[in-house]
Amino acid sequence: MLDSDLKNAKILLVDDQQANIEVLKDFFEIQKYTNILTTTDSRTVCNLYLEFQPDMILLDLHMPHVSGFDILEQLKQIIPATTYLPILVLTADITVETKRKALQNGASDFLSKPFDFIELQARVNTHLLIKLRNEQIKHYSDELEMQIAIKDKFFSIIAHDVRNPFIGIKNYIDILLKIKNFSPTEVEENLLVIRSSANRGHELLENLLKWSKSQTGIMTINKFRYQLKQLTDNSISFAQVQAANKNIKIISAINEHIFVDTDSDVLDTILRNLLSNAIKFTPISGTITVAATKKGGFANVSVSDTGNGIEEYKMEKLFRIDSHLQAGIGTEGESGSGLGLILCKEFIDKLDGEIWVESELGKGSTFIFTLPLAL
Repeated sequence: MLDSDLKNAKILLVDDQQANIEVLKDFFEIQKYTNILTTTDSRTVCNLYLEFQPDMILLDLHMPHVSGFDILEQLKQIIPATTYLPILVLTADITVETKRKALQNGASDFLSKPFDFIELQARVNTHLLIKLRNEQIKHYSDELEMQIAIKDKFFSIIAHDVRNPFIGIKNYIDILLKIKNFSPTEVEENLLVIRSSANRGHELLENLLKWSKSQTGIMTINKFRYQLKQLTDNSISFAQVQAANKNIKIISAINEHIFVDTDSDVLDTILRNLLSNAIKFTPISGTITVAATKKGGFANVSVSDTGNGIEEYKMEKLFRIDSHLQAGIGTEGESGSGLGLILCKEFIDKLDGEIWVESELGKGSTFIFTLPLAL
């Protein structure tokens, strides 16, 4: 931690004696610490912790209303188990029993009153450095877990979802080669199945390629001013063939006067995936509606279907690579990898937007994402 990081650390001072508070506050101000909060009322400590989120607490033990021991117990109930919060106890009571009880209740260290300012600064800096190292380790651990989840997802898709369309293509081609007396209609039906499998395989490989570019950092975003309706109409046209196979109607309800600041290729990938997902979970002769409204400095773009809806517990996991959520089966038995929605989330983040889903079982789903409006 740099010296400037130390000086910006948030420190909460708790002592029922205002004179003690003033001495500590003057010391930290002389040492150029900039985020100091104080209280002489021990009843406010837990609320102050939640509001201020300190990096360290300096705590007196013997106070009226709520003792330092009780505060330590209360803080244990609200501080997350993964959070390291150093609590330096400042007390004139230096008995072994007092130290034992405070350490058992969650104190990190002791400093006896009256204290030496050089020792105080050394202990404060030491515990702030330990906190930083803990946060760095947690950050690296979270990143590693995410990378493992990405690797597992990638190999899972390679092993199952990429393989399946090509197995289907191979099997149908073998059938066509072996059987010589197919009628023209039967040949056409088999070719349509082969084309459908090829399209699924191609779509998945395209998503994998774009996803890998996103993960490796070689993907570039080129944002320009576009008419939203023109971009959405292009994506809808591409999805019409897939929708026609289930007699699904796609309705465009985008106002011509909405302009967005976006990357057209990235937005096209997002819309194609959302439309493909909607088609998959919409029954035959259903309806999909693409609409948009202005809100603040953003366009809220929605893709709504008349499908069966999504269970609430699944909605929070749809966009997470580490959720291990199984991809659902479509209304006509369509399979999927779940990669499309994850890709949508990553790409919308790159476009400075957000995405979420609203759904009710039996009444369909609406995927909504935001795009910055163009001036």
